[in-house]
Amino acid sequence: MIRAFVFLVLAHLALVIAAVADCLGGEHAPRKLTRAWWVLIIVLVPIVGGVLWFTVGRARPPRPQPGPRRGNAGPHSPRGPVAPDDDPDFLRDIDRRLRDDKKDD
Repeated sequence: MIRAFVFLVLAHLALVIAAVADCLGGEHAPRKLTRAWWVLIIVLVPIVGGVLWFTVGRARPPRPQPGPRRGNAGPHSPRGPVAPDDDPDFLRDIDRRLRDDKKDD
């Protein structure tokens, strides 16, 4: 019985810590209330406060606006070389170094 009680206390403590950390650490403003009100609700209302934060109060990041796409049809196109062996300047520099090494021998 004591083990179950300790487990429930630790689970509640973990929920409160996670909810408060998420509330105070988010970059987007929470929904419905201010951060201070949400922290009070999370701390003073056991279990329900944390659940309310994660279901109601947590801000959702803004979604991209639908509209006409221009250019590439893919979701994301890289703007530069992805790896060093795809970079023409890098390959040119390696080729120059190899030629210089052959001349020295």
